[in-house]
Amino acid sequence: MKTPEMRAPSVSVVIPAYNSARYIAQTIESVLKQSYRPCEIIVVDDGSTDDTRRMLEKYRDRIIYIHQENAGEPAARNTGIRQAGGDFIAFLDADDLWLPDKLKFQMDYFEKHPEVALVYSDMKLFDETGIVHESVKEWLGMSPPSGYVFPELFTETLFGSGTVIFRKACVDQVGFFDESFLVGSDYEMWLRMARHFEFGYVDKPLLMYRHHATMATRGLGKALQNGIPWEGKVINKILMLYPEAMKELGRSAIRRRLARPYFYLGVGLLDHGDHAEARRLFARSLQQWPWSLRCQLRYVATFLDPPQLARMKGLYHWISHNCGAAHAKESGSRVQAA
Repeated sequence: MKTPEMRAPSVSVVIPAYNSARYIAQTIESVLKQSYRPCEIIVVDDGSTDDTRRMLEKYRDRIIYIHQENAGEPAARNTGIRQAGGDFIAFLDADDLWLPDKLKFQMDYFEKHPEVALVYSDMKLFDETGIVHESVKEWLGMSPPSGYVFPELFTETLFGSGTVIFRKACVDQVGFFDESFLVGSDYEMWLRMARHFEFGYVDKPLLMYRHHATMATRGLGKALQNGIPWEGKVINKILMLYPEAMKELGRSAIRRRLARPYFYLGVGLLDHGDHAEARRLFARSLQQWPWSLRCQLRYVATFLDPPQLARMKGLYHWISHNCGAAHAKESGSRVQAA
């Protein structure tokens, strides 16, 4: 007697789109070319005012198209989740691309690791000139973890949302995306999931993450929200939801994490010549973590005029280069002596 074949797990792909006419066709094509075919492709048009709807016309028999009044990316993702009929959900931004075996590699991982609720991967970075980085993991020197990853995910964002596949049932426990976040709703959601579930990592770049001038991380992502960086807003909410995490992580780790977004926003402003605002952000960073030498140096730099700043940068790079060379020579000597 033949045993009935088990049904392959179904994957719903959710693509939130807002004024995405320039890239949306390429994005859809990258999903249609998947070796592991999704059960549905849901495009949530979040009130686009460009030709997004027209660009999707030729795919209308292969996608589920939903139009809603503009409410922001987290609201569009929530609409997609509510519509989804698959066992798993995968998100893809309307300007990014998947490599052809993206779903296959990750669904294979789920099959081998049934205890895992979410699987993420490495990704490539590209822009209009071509591939900028073949591997974000290698570029940033990361060691992405699997298992209970909350401490690591608290410290670093770890992955882009376009790399993620998760079990839809997780939403029943952790809830939907927080629609009050202009930026960072995905990071906040993954942190909530990481408090309850194990994650898995596929060590392959499966997403092509596009850099361009209109992406949210270059606009809203660099603006303060209610007076704090978006990462700080996320961290504050997570600590409010899970106060026990403060003891688990330790006060020093939390203060360093809260200091970092102010520092990086300050660096960007300093590079663009806005010394007064950069100084304010470096001061906020030092309030959280006053022992940061790199932040102290940049705070001092905000008081310098352009020629003085150029000389200071030259001295900094000279010291970094020579200290690095000396360290490498010393390390080599130790290896030879051993």
